[in-house]
Amino acid sequence: MPKPYIFYVSGMTCTSCSSTLESYLKAMDLGEIETFDVKVTEPDPKKLTITFTNEEDLSAEQHLKKWNSIKGYIEDLKYTCEDAQYAETISAKTIASQFEQRKKILKSHWLLGALGCISGIALLALSLTMGGLPLIAMIPIACLSSALTVLLGARSYYEAWKKLITLQSPTMDTLFAISTISVMIVSVAAFFVPWLPMMFEAGLLIYGFRHIGIAIEETIKEKISSSRFQDRAPKSVRLALSEDAQETDLLQIKAGDRIIIMPGEIIPLDGECENESSIYTTIITGAILPQHARKGQKVLAGMRLAENTSPLTICVSRPAAQSYLARLDEGIEQSIHEKAPLEIKTGQLLSYFVPMVITLAISSGIILGLFFPPAIAIQCAISVLVSACPCTLGLIIPLAVKTGIHKAAEHGVTFKNSKVLQEAEQIDTIVFDLNGTLTEGVPAVKHYAVLDNAPVTCDDFLALCSALEDDSSHPVGKSIHAFCNKHPIKKLTATKSLSPHHSGIQGSINDKHYLIGSPALMNEMGISTAHLEKTLKLEAGDSLVLLAQDKKLLGYIIITDPLRKDSYKTIKTLTEMGKTVHLCTGADHHTAARYAKALGITHIHANALARSLVDGDKSKPAYLKILQRKGHKVAMVGDAANDAPAIAASDLGIAVLSQDSDELTQQHAGAVIQKNTLLPIINTFSVSQQTVSNIRENLLFSLIYNTAAILLAGGLLVAVGITLNPAVGVALMAIQASLIMFNVYRFKKQPLQQPQDIEQIKEQSGTANQTLHPKTLEHQAKTANKHQKTVARAHPNPDPHHSSYLWNICSRAAAKADKPSRCTEEKASQVSNRT
Repeated sequence: MPKPYIFYVSGMTCTSCSSTLESYLKAMDLGEIETFDVKVTEPDPKKLTITFTNEEDLSAEQHLKKWNSIKGYIEDLKYTCEDAQYAETISAKTIASQFEQRKKILKSHWLLGALGCISGIALLALSLTMGGLPLIAMIPIACLSSALTVLLGARSYYEAWKKLITLQSPTMDTLFAISTISVMIVSVAAFFVPWLPMMFEAGLLIYGFRHIGIAIEETIKEKISSSRFQDRAPKSVRLALSEDAQETDLLQIKAGDRIIIMPGEIIPLDGECENESSIYTTIITGAILPQHARKGQKVLAGMRLAENTSPLTICVSRPAAQSYLARLDEGIEQSIHEKAPLEIKTGQLLSYFVPMVITLAISSGIILGLFFPPAIAIQCAISVLVSACPCTLGLIIPLAVKTGIHKAAEHGVTFKNSKVLQEAEQIDTIVFDLNGTLTEGVPAVKHYAVLDNAPVTCDDFLALCSALEDDSSHPVGKSIHAFCNKHPIKKLTATKSLSPHHSGIQGSINDKHYLIGSPALMNEMGISTAHLEKTLKLEAGDSLVLLAQDKKLLGYIIITDPLRKDSYKTIKTLTEMGKTVHLCTGADHHTAARYAKALGITHIHANALARSLVDGDKSKPAYLKILQRKGHKVAMVGDAANDAPAIAASDLGIAVLSQDSDELTQQHAGAVIQKNTLLPIINTFSVSQQTVSNIRENLLFSLIYNTAAILLAGGLLVAVGITLNPAVGVALMAIQASLIMFNVYRFKKQPLQQPQDIEQIKEQSGTANQTLHPKTLEHQAKTANKHQKTVARAHPNPDPHHSSYLWNICSRAAAKADKPSRCTEEKASQVSNRT
């Protein structure tokens, strides 16, 4: 990929400025521009990224020479160009001072806008009601209004002159400048030529609306964080030497070096394990549980060592610049160089609108001058400029976007910018991550049972598990301890030790030795679990935890990652809104299929990584690109770090809160669901549809008005003997802006439209939940009876807040069959069938 040219430019205010700069650079002999991206939503200095085609083999010296050439061209347009390292070297004090400066600038726009509108409306009312004023009163009014117009438009005059001289290209500032200067010239000339109109109020109103538009636009700009995934890695690492460990800068580590990572720390570099340990692979797969890492296993930067496990030594395979975290950042950077559709279309419209208005004003003046007195011709030409002033175009999108963002926030959704609104409205396909997004992301006890020949009761079993898992830092241990303590059990004290690779706990209670942990740990300790595992037939995605006393199994606990309570309702509603829902997860196919069946999702992509590591890309971004190549507009919904590249590659990224929510993933998402629920995702699309609809309505109304104003002021009214006073044109312009604001207010009060009421969805989902899995339950019962040699006393999880969605379904179905739902002292093999 060609190396980008990065600049930090001050002075650009909108997409029109960036389009002008892009056109200017394309005219230079620099090569074919592949991407041209300006962060116009950022405060100055705005980041500008440019890439050119066929520059993969460009040397560093040639790249620097071209960078300096581009910098010179940018400065030729009177923009200030900062050094490319500006964002990394700026101090906190400078940031604070810039923040205060932006607040002052914003306040000044509101103040100037209010001053222009109030003074302009007052002067307009005076001219319409008073008829004529004496000369001695008009002179100070003319001087004051002219001075105030120049003050309000000083920046616009400067920008118009700068662009006209350097680019010979008219902009919106050019139209503002021409119309207001023409108004002032004609108004001053009216003192000497009585048949010319005085319209000093027009300039005040034009710039009043202009400043209000800028102020509203500034209030919705979001500062985009420059944080990177690479910033998570420690700046220094422990280099494993022959005798001791030495602190070394991360950037100095090269392939082949050996480094030591302590428990709880982030793995900073890709490498290969030299000893066993326990690792969280959440950034890769999204899984919420730590995985056992064996000697020789490859690990990636961004993974994290579990707490209370052994330190890990790895042999580094790649330096920091080529690590998995660096590749994540690179993938995200490549995905964000896109412009919003409405932003592009509006910029194109303005590029034609401004010269068209100027041309029509001049043409109407010349043509009318051939048939009518010059005074009428001049008045009509100015009326065209004033009446068709595109100042309302500066209000439409900012007002609608600000209202839409505020409305979405009230319904649990935070939009990052106006681009997200447009993308959400066009989305037809929604791809969901599984762990932490559709599920709770926190392990929970689904079921437990005590084996029939075990010398303990259910309460004893829970008390033993609670004592062994007391103060556990492992997610599974925490969930077991919390579940056990919800029951009336006696308090026991255990002297315990952790297994070497964090797969269980050994302890002594009342002079008896106990072991709680995974089947792998039991088998390692000489306790056979094969028959029990074969009998239980765990569902895909569930985990088994066993308790043994003196190498004899007492019972088991099944751990699951339960679905969120509103997952089914959300998927159902989105489907009824016409969206196609996909499940894309790093989990295996059987686990993904299990959850997809419960939610009614038919499109499944399992075993998906965050980024491609080998040929035959099965990563989440690659899956999204396949859908996009088929013509779909795709939204990606995720929560963890492994979802960030897919969120960045999607047409719309939506981040949801979960136990493992990732801050950087939320920053790269276009919309963030602020509540721990999925239902606001529905509001994301409803608000977007209303916002874009409001923008289109107002743009259409503005275009119709401006077209009518140009035609009427340009000669149609004169043909029937009516000459439009520019003051009336300004009044109509004010009415137009008021109608646009009223339409925005209507949009603000408009209720969110959904295909079905949420309460009705709840009722339907409840009915569906009860009928999803009874047949599956009966099949499991028959299967278990065939292998039943180990009779159990079972206790289904009675707490709906800590049970899985699927297990609730099974429990209700079992209750309908009059099966027992409490653990008893008697042998009840039929209860064990619920596993």
